[in-house]
Amino acid sequence: MRIVIFGGTGQIGTMVTQQLIAAYPNDEVLACSRSAQGKNKIAFNIYQNSWSVLGKVDVLINIVGIIEEKGENTFEKVHVQLVKDIIAKRNEIGNPRIIHISVCGADTKSKAEYARTKGVADELLIQEKNVAIVRPSFVLTPGTAIVQKVNMVIKLGKATFGFLFLPKHFLTAKFQPVMGEDVAKTIVKLVISNDEGVVYTTGPHVMTLVDMIAYTKSKYKIIALPKWLMHPVFLLLTKFKNPFMNRDQYYLLAQDNIADNSRMEKILGRKAKDTNDFWKREIK
Repeated sequence: MRIVIFGGTGQIGTMVTQQLIAAYPNDEVLACSRSAQGKNKIAFNIYQNSWSVLGKVDVLINIVGIIEEKGENTFEKVHVQLVKDIIAKRNEIGNPRIIHISVCGADTKSKAEYARTKGVADELLIQEKNVAIVRPSFVLTPGTAIVQKVNMVIKLGKATFGFLFLPKHFLTAKFQPVMGEDVAKTIVKLVISNDEGVVYTTGPHVMTLVDMIAYTKSKYKIIALPKWLMHPVFLLLTKFKNPFMNRDQYYLLAQDNIADNSRMEKILGRKAKDTNDFWKREIK
């Protein structure tokens, strides 16, 4: 079996690649990147190279994604056009099984371009046969984006003498963070299963931003500011380059990101891993 991974050298991709190698030691696992070197890696530019260099592929795993647009790497190009290319070139590389990593909040009507384009890509793939779409909530790995945001909020609280001034709609949005290991192992299991369609990969606990902040060792008093006051202010701030958040992150942090994980747990053959120890380690 020949397994090719697009985005196999990123943070989540590396974890998936390592677990695939361990799970299928007698099969060929290849992580694609533009300047790949070493065993289990293949140099391949998904936008420039001929796909014939991939050879006959049995399973294609697509983990490519961006959380912020930079230069020519737009959400439309990275999320939608790549999926269109995968579908168009599928027969050329042996008509492989496709495992596509999306996001829990994927929605063609989302105000966040990140989630909207993920939704568009999913709609294209859902019409294809032998395709599994994995939709994780926030994936927990060391230093992941949500941890950075929470720690940034806590740091701001130190500058305001222990008071955290936050939009009320940020405090009520519900999330279901999942351990990176669970996402990776779900993908590993999907390689040889017959599961198709959407598989939500979410953790065992529904949390809010308040719950995440509570893991800090310091004490803070949260002041909830009304949406009518903060919404225009935050949208204005997102028009400028700032370290706190961009427009997409603003919308994503203000909406629920939860889903039933029973299908994931059935595939794994166990319950989702507890995230408590992760938060204790990562929140400063």
